[in-house]
Amino acid sequence: MGSALALLLGHLDLWTLVIALIGAGFAVRRSPSLARWSEATLLWIAFWVLGVNGLAGFLMHLLLGPFIAAQIGWPDSPFQNEVAYANLTIAILGFSSCWLRRRDYLLAAMVAYGSWIFADGVGHGVSLVATGNWAPSNVGTILYTDLFTPILVAVLLWLSRAERTRLKG
Repeated sequence: MGSALALLLGHLDLWTLVIALIGAGFAVRRSPSLARWSEATLLWIAFWVLGVNGLAGFLMHLLLGPFIAAQIGWPDSPFQNEVAYANLTIAILGFSSCWLRRRDYLLAAMVAYGSWIFADGVGHGVSLVATGNWAPSNVGTILYTDLFTPILVAVLLWLSRAERTRLKG
């Protein structure tokens, strides 16, 4: 059981994205279109990736700071709390985007998330190249999801632009 939990928590960034993609597919299965799937995927990403993963990141950085820092290959620091609160902000934006279902709010949440997470991915890459940091939470799935997911979100925002009338605002 311990290894299954480690697999889940160690790659939560990947699992929440996979759940969002699958969930969106089920959500539009009766009336599929690329624009509807894109819009549904954004809402599922808001809930799972921003919300659930953001809340988990908040709790892990706040409660397990020294362990998380070691997993990233960085020294523990009081800045762990700052990262925790940034994750909490993203979680609130994700959950409230699903609740409010307003296009402008969802767009703002995705821009905030995408810009922060993409920069985070670049930071992981720089840490790898500059210092040879091969720690599991520096170059594992987090490196790829931090770079790929914001690009996916930008593409989904563009593809879903025709569906903006389904969301309020």
